[in-house]
Amino acid sequence: MNKILFYFFSLIMVKTVWAGLLILPEKALRENFPDAKIEKKNIMLTGSQKKEIQKKSRKKLTSSIFTTYIIKKDEKIIGYALLHSHKVRTKNEVILVSFDKDCNVLDVELIAFYEPPEYQLSDNWMKTFKGKNEKEPPVLKRNVPNVTGATLSARATTDAVRQSIYICETALKGRFK
Repeated sequence: MNKILFYFFSLIMVKTVWAGLLILPEKALRENFPDAKIEKKNIMLTGSQKKEIQKKSRKKLTSSIFTTYIIKKDEKIIGYALLHSHKVRTKNEVILVSFDKDCNVLDVELIAFYEPPEYQLSDNWMKTFKGKNEKEPPVLKRNVPNVTGATLSARATTDAVRQSIYICETALKGRFK
């Protein structure tokens, strides 16, 4: 009986080790924009914005509310960032997509990942999104490579980055001073 309890609690401990927060969004932003002022803003998409983003991204949005960051230097906007939470397989992943002021992707950072670690995408793979924008959106197997053994993660992340680009273009760019 003690052995069974030991294995049960060991399994629970292993499960909680791989699940969770990997880095705080503010820390990731500080690494990308070290001398900038970062303002956190929650935005709510209007019905028409949501429809437009879904049409352009070819993917349904599961939320209308997003946590965003306005990045300023010398009181001028130099970029934006957006937290995007979505399901991979059965559990959530949260990414932080950083943009320049024209909504070109600068960086994609994995903030939280609740699937098993073997489905987690590498930092190197995340770099394939750099420079993607509304004119050249990321599309898996076209301009973003697939990942053998982590296809669902690659698909979910690519879709989320594409949606994030359109959210930046539709709801962030030009909205803040």
